[in-house]
Amino acid sequence: MKVRGHHLICSYCFYGSGKETAKEFFGIDNAIPDLLRKLQGNPDLEITIMADFDDVCEICPIKMPEGCGRGKDAEGGIAAQSEKLRQWDRVILGRLGLQVGETIVARDLEQRLRERIPDVGEICTNCTSASPSGFAEYRRAIEKGLWAERKPDDY
Repeated sequence: MKVRGHHLICSYCFYGSGKETAKEFFGIDNAIPDLLRKLQGNPDLEITIMADFDDVCEICPIKMPEGCGRGKDAEGGIAAQSEKLRQWDRVILGRLGLQVGETIVARDLEQRLRERIPDVGEICTNCTSASPSGFAEYRRAIEKGLWAERKPDDY
């Protein structure tokens, strides 16, 4: 599966929220629940790191040819939103020690997230999905882990 950096973080935030639909958590429909189901369904899922459009974007109902449609009405429009997302991707991948094009299995990725990004508050600044929680959802997901049958000591 091809995934960009910030979508990994978004999937954990969504998971930690306990919400059923993307609209409930993000305020819009998107493909993050599909990514979460794939990650949870296979801890050995191979994830290839992308710099821009990924498998999540491809099935997202707000994708526009020029970028993420979530920012179409914001200042700077789609171009500004897309650059904000690319910046998050760069920071997240840097923290994880991953390069674009590299492949990692989901269980190894979760281990890196636990060790290298225990909190996303300083990375995902200006994220509309974080309010008012302060990223508590991400911390809950990291603590629990995607595979409930595994305990933190199993990593």
